[in-house]
Amino acid sequence: MSSRTVADTAFSIAAVRAAEAGRPPAERLFEDPFAPLFAAVGAHAAESTQRYLDLPFFYDGVRLRTRYIDDAVRAGLASGLDQVVLLGAGFDARGLRMPEIAARDAIVYEIDTEEQLARKRKALEDAGVEIPARVRFVPFDFDRDDFESALGAELGASGFRRGEGAIFVWEGVIGYIGNDAIDRSLRFMASTGGPRTRVVFTFSEHTFAPATPAEHTRRLGFTSCEELGGDELWRRYLAGDPYEHAFVMKVATAIV
Repeated sequence: MSSRTVADTAFSIAAVRAAEAGRPPAERLFEDPFAPLFAAVGAHAAESTQRYLDLPFFYDGVRLRTRYIDDAVRAGLASGLDQVVLLGAGFDARGLRMPEIAARDAIVYEIDTEEQLARKRKALEDAGVEIPARVRFVPFDFDRDDFESALGAELGASGFRRGEGAIFVWEGVIGYIGNDAIDRSLRFMASTGGPRTRVVFTFSEHTFAPATPAEHTRRLGFTSCEELGGDELWRRYLAGDPYEHAFVMKVATAIV
């Protein structure tokens, strides 16, 4: 995938999250005061960003998955986990915006390309936002042949405690990578995190077909997997009937 395509997607997601603040407080699914900073950085890609925003269900799909993942992170923290790994972090600001992470004194490891993390850091620093010690950037080349051992070493060097449990957030990544990369990533998360580890991820209706997500993740080290479609998320978080094809968008939480 091209870095331009990934960047454009990240900017569009930031734009959706930034717009949430314009809703009445009772209607907001989440709070993300940092999203406007990242959306502004993408002004040069406004045309490409708008193409994503114009797609059916894109806007509400991002809103719903953001809220679901926030809730999944809260559940993981409540279970006693204190390590959060954002695999393909993009402009995810959970390490800054979620008070539950700070209250738990959890460490957030943001893994992405060196270019993307530098872009993110600059946007925050230009706005006078101090990045707390609990948020640690881990630059990484996802195309490395020694992906699992190299990423494990990079995480360890940043303080990650292998085998002691973690919450992995894998949002908006699967659609850009092949089956082998999906499997090696899931296997890495299960083995590196160890018992009690959970990964919350987004995918599409046919990603794991003909197997179910539960069957597929079980082969890679997980013991359970709960999945929900976009229509189910809509009924959980929004009023009215869901968008006709919302079910195509999926989210899941798999636990070791």
